[in-house]
Amino acid sequence: MLLKNTCISIITFISSLAIGQNALNVELLGQVNRGDVRYSGSWAYIAPDDTEYALIGAKSGTAAYCISDNCTVDELGFVLGPVTNWREITVIGSYAFVVTDVQGTGHGMQVIDLSFLPDSLHLVTNYTSTFTTGHIIQKAIDSDEPFVYVMGTSTTQGVHILEISDPETPVEVGIYAPGYYIHDAHVRGNLMFAAAFYDTKIDIVDISDKTNPVLVGTITYDGKNTHSSSTSEDGRFLIVADEQDGYPARVFNIEDVTNAYEVAQYTANAASLVHNPYVKGDFCFVSHNTEGMRVLDIADPTVPVEVGFYDTWTGQSGGFNGLWSACPYFPSGKIIGGNRTDGLYVWSFNNTKAARIYGIVIDSLTGAPLFNATVEILELQDTLDSGLTGYFKKGMLEGDYTLVIGKENYLPKTNEISLSQSDSVFFEVKLVPENYSNTLIAKPAPQKVSVFPNPSNGQFILDLTSIENAEKLKIYAESGELIYENKILGGQLVSLNLENKNGGFMQIAIYDHEATLIATARYSTF
Repeated sequence: MLLKNTCISIITFISSLAIGQNALNVELLGQVNRGDVRYSGSWAYIAPDDTEYALIGAKSGTAAYCISDNCTVDELGFVLGPVTNWREITVIGSYAFVVTDVQGTGHGMQVIDLSFLPDSLHLVTNYTSTFTTGHIIQKAIDSDEPFVYVMGTSTTQGVHILEISDPETPVEVGIYAPGYYIHDAHVRGNLMFAAAFYDTKIDIVDISDKTNPVLVGTITYDGKNTHSSSTSEDGRFLIVADEQDGYPARVFNIEDVTNAYEVAQYTANAASLVHNPYVKGDFCFVSHNTEGMRVLDIADPTVPVEVGFYDTWTGQSGGFNGLWSACPYFPSGKIIGGNRTDGLYVWSFNNTKAARIYGIVIDSLTGAPLFNATVEILELQDTLDSGLTGYFKKGMLEGDYTLVIGKENYLPKTNEISLSQSDSVFFEVKLVPENYSNTLIAKPAPQKVSVFPNPSNGQFILDLTSIENAEKLKIYAESGELIYENKILGGQLVSLNLENKNGGFMQIAIYDHEATLIATARYSTF
């Protein structure tokens, strides 16, 4: 048993943003540096009385702190372990399970009884039966089922599956050993997503039978050093992080595990790697190394939007500095993280939600999608491309935005939009060809048709008695926007009602069965 630690901790708890820190929608509630030089993984423990505790891996062991609002913050206990820069923790029930990737005092998988908190921590066993070191330890993210998963061990390159129904006597019940190195694994339900670090891929493994893991799918992509992953809560999407500067986090649709495909990418700064993603609700809390803690709105995972951040590193971007992890699994909404050089951080996030726009750019005359049109968002200094389908999409914070849409040989168009949180706005952008007016006016059809009354209130008659071969009617607004089209029969009078259409001048175009322009008329409303 280890009693309350007596070393002096450097403790900072504040009620507002730290001066000089770079933050958005995230408030720093506290920071604790026990003077242990190096920090790494962190995890949440919620006691039966709902008190919230933060566990953090330090260079020489594992520390516990109370982070509930009524706590007097102090280090409540410390369990020594091998001295290392890498220490990972997970919690099931009232026990913490801790691994390191070096041998030394207390090596193996440490099992720590948390039930004596806030008084003390109790180390109850060191599991060494099938390995003595482990780089990462995980549990099922959606339950407290009695299994832990250990990767990067001293004995295999795979994933060790241990049953901990009796936490003080863990039993290895299965192993996923594909023959190459698995760095980390995320578990939800009966699926395990194993990150094959050097092979740059995710193995999707059915673990419904823990004694016999079965590979059911593989995600390969153009990345480097597949580090970790996390699913959306509905299990339909997987967010994957590479441990390599210059590579973004990627979002994959995994509804069909045999045919996963990439739908989005995210990085706050390509100079820095994305280290660990953790999902809670519609948000993904990302430890982004030198860019600190980042919060993504993933209500639509195909359009992830950064809605908050807190930068914990003031030095140059890139490399293995800054934030190791950002654990959000507290009922209060608090988030904790282990910052490599100065210890535990405790934050709150104000749950700001993103807005999103979805659109398509089309030709105003033909209605055909326009590929590779540009959509410039002036306030963001960002330009989108409509690709090969004419579609574009973008997420942003609430606010007023100006969109300038353009394409070669078309007149540019400006749209102003006002967005609130959680808005999902779809709109159609119709671009007018530059030569539209010249086509109809400088080269008119050989026949003119009569419109009466002209002008009118929108109800009028079109005289097609002399145009036997008329088959299609199109009416354009003065801007070039197509506002009406229909099939017609030539050789007769046609009654039309455009009361609900835009007023002003309109251009009437008549086409034959070969879509050749054969007649025009100019019409106006009052």
